Amino acid sequence: MNLFKKEHPPYKLHRIEYGISSKQTLVILHGLGGTNRYWQTGLSKLIHKYHIVLIDLLGFGDSPKPWINYTKNQHLNALENSLVDLKSFTLMGHSLGAALSLSYARKHPEQVKKLVLLSLPYFPSEKLAYRWMRRTPSGWLMTNMFTAIVTCMLTRWVVGKFLPKLLPEFPVAVTEDLLKHNVMSSTTSLWQVLYDSTLSADANALNKDIETLVIHAIDDDTAPYDTVVSLINKNKLLWRLISLQGCKHHPWLWNNEVCINYLISFIDR
Repeated sequence: MNLFKKEHPPYKLHRIEYGISSKQTLVILHGLGGTNRYWQTGLSKLIHKYHIVLIDLLGFGDSPKPWINYTKNQHLNALENSLVDLKSFTLMGHSLGAALSLSYARKHPEQVKKLVLLSLPYFPSEKLAYRWMRRTPSGWLMTNMFTAIVTCMLTRWVVGKFLPKLLPEFPVAVTEDLLKHNVMSSTTSLWQVLYDSTLSADANALNKDIETLVIHAIDDDTAPYDTVVSLINKNKLLWRLISLQGCKHHPWLWNNEVCINYLISFIDR
């Protein structure tokens, strides 16, 4: 029995906009388990300067959540269908959103004029991805399809309503939305996008005219810092790397002012 439905035409993603009259557009994509509300921290500093477009990725937040295999192409097709009306913009993504931003910019250099990648998860191979993730017990659970599905189901049914109390350091909006996805969108996006080593090809084929800002914490325990540095150096990419410390996988949340200052300077220059 096939677990997946046949591929459908591109889905229309949930989209929230601010500052529509502004000349410069900034499109923002969240990470795995996130929604558009991940960006609430510091957002007020941006909405008066730019046309902000917040997207819920396919399978997350208030976007459609079909029972399908969430491949990179499925995500990109949905993004293309939802951003077709925008002529030119800066594209920023965090984690899963960063990986998809890079792939989208490679396919659509006519749309993306600048690229901002926060906590880009780059693994040269699936084997290395597994080795990195399995440093922790939770990583062992999420690198096996069966245990990952069981973990997602148990999290939803058993501890879901307690997540804000279990993760008090995170904004309430972020923890409340952690379960706004389904089992397939969380697990297959992990396998098909985050463990996908073709990000190197995307980076290498990216139009050199697209300026790229990379913000990454040295102590990131989810997306290794060293592999991102090697990606930049190996491919001789003309990317600007901002190395932070003490904010792990969430520089936007734990070092928000610094991220926003770099972002504004990058867009406006």
